[in-house]
Amino acid sequence: MTGEKSENNQARDKVIPFWEWVISAVGLILVVGAVGSTFYRAAFKESTPPNLSITSEPAQPSGDGFIVRFRVKNTGSQTASAVNIEGELKSGGETIETGSATLTYAPAHSERHGGLYFTKNPQQFDLQIRATGYQEP
Repeated sequence: MTGEKSENNQARDKVIPFWEWVISAVGLILVVGAVGSTFYRAAFKESTPPNLSITSEPAQPSGDGFIVRFRVKNTGSQTASAVNIEGELKSGGETIETGSATLTYAPAHSERHGGLYFTKNPQQFDLQIRATGYQEP
């Protein structure tokens, strides 16, 4: 009798419950989907260089000067690092003051924020902000 119970327990222990199969299948689908998506992007997506656009907010007083906050949006499919941002205050064709900042990274399809400091009030001049360069990481 003891032998029969032992064999029944062993047979029952070898049967994998239904929910373990379901959870394993879901895990397999997620892993295969993630790997497949990565390979698809690598093989078929067009790689475009960083495409940086900059928008700024109105200047605000800050300490002994003014700060102009800006937003850099990268719509390209590649990351830009060490992004140099330059702002110029102009009157007519003459440059009155310049400010610069460097963003460590601007990942693909992302936004980054920063600020430029000026001693003169940017609202009294023509403010021009642009990216002057970047590095490939």
